[in-house]
Amino acid sequence: MTTSHEEHRKKWNILIPYYFDPLSDFALQEGIALSKAFETGLVLFHCNPDESVKKRLAEKAGHIIANHGIRTECFIPSGNQAELMFALAHKTESILIVIGHDCRSSSLGLSLRKTLRMMRKSRTPFLMVPEGLHNKSFRDIVYCMGFQKTEKEKILWASYFGRICKSRIHVVMPKASDQFFKTGIRSNLQAMDKLYNAAEVDFKMVAVEANVHHAADAALSYSNSIQAGAFIVLTTLRPDIFDFFGGSDDFIAIRNKFSVPVLCINPRDDLYVLCN
Repeated sequence: MTTSHEEHRKKWNILIPYYFDPLSDFALQEGIALSKAFETGLVLFHCNPDESVKKRLAEKAGHIIANHGIRTECFIPSGNQAELMFALAHKTESILIVIGHDCRSSSLGLSLRKTLRMMRKSRTPFLMVPEGLHNKSFRDIVYCMGFQKTEKEKILWASYFGRICKSRIHVVMPKASDQFFKTGIRSNLQAMDKLYNAAEVDFKMVAVEANVHHAADAALSYSNSIQAGAFIVLTTLRPDIFDFFGGSDDFIAIRNKFSVPVLCINPRDDLYVLCN
């Protein structure tokens, strides 16, 4: 007998903005793998189309249904891309938005910086998929343990992969000598231990020599070495002048040289939370 949680999960989707270009195809490949891992449907989104686009998108959905057995819907509205996409994610109970990118631009037809600026307004986490072939396996998920309270969002989302996809969660531990950092990390570790043990999440602690400010580089290198399915980061909601010139932490992670997909979570009060 299915539980109410299992019944609710049947309504979940992965949302993929699709514009018939190579970057959209990379996102679609990853989205299909995610859909199979989480046992969700797919939502294909194309903004401001013409009649020929409607036919091509329907054909693409039919191909996915026939070849992968995934429930797939198409939505082809006209209007503001960001507003429509975020509203559609909410309406369709999409748990993730998947976006393809190269070093300059994304499958949304925007520069990478503009894409990130737009997606920082999303209450739905989004996976940034770099061009090229990927592992398409979510057997291993990686994130850095930080000292801020918002780090608990990463802990929670990693637990979804652990509980639903049976992923192993690799928690990268930076060196911390400052008492302020130590206290914050200790608090987050306690929350992580409590959640992961209660949910029977398989996890591994990975110590690195880097400090809290440079641990992401070491974690991405480690992610590459184990062919991790995703590296989880929090977005920078209030970039400063240094971020503008040098690149914010989330922007730098997305452009990582290892082509590791990066799952971005916006730390906000109304962040989409799975009910499983």
